[in-house]
Amino acid sequence: GTVSPLHYDPLDNLLMQIVGNKRVLLYPPDKGNGRDNNNSGSWHYAGLNGNQYNTSAVDVENPNYEDYPNFQSAPTPYECEIGPGDLLFIPSKWWHHVRSFSKWSASANVWWR
Repeated sequence: GTVSPLHYDPLDNLLMQIVGNKRVLLYPPDKGNGRDNNNSGSWHYAGLNGNQYNTSAVDVENPNYEDYPNFQSAPTPYECEIGPGDLLFIPSKWWHHVRSFSKWSASANVWWR
């Protein structure tokens, strides 16, 4: 299935699942969130290796603790699965990783301030 790597959105988000199933890992906010803390000392290692400021270099499904040792101190994520007709609210600046488990998957997002 497709993967959205660990990232956060600057706005509140509704993820609407239309076809297929997805697993979403949601990491609650902590002092490491936001643009000012996107450095190698943060658990998420955002902005490294050519990633955008809001996207992590860590593969959360197979983390390399040698390269990213601070990821071991990441908050425990909430894990949920969504299917057709489900709607998931993702608050702004909550780090999240998404994987589809279906051959076909379609979803839509709505962001707002």
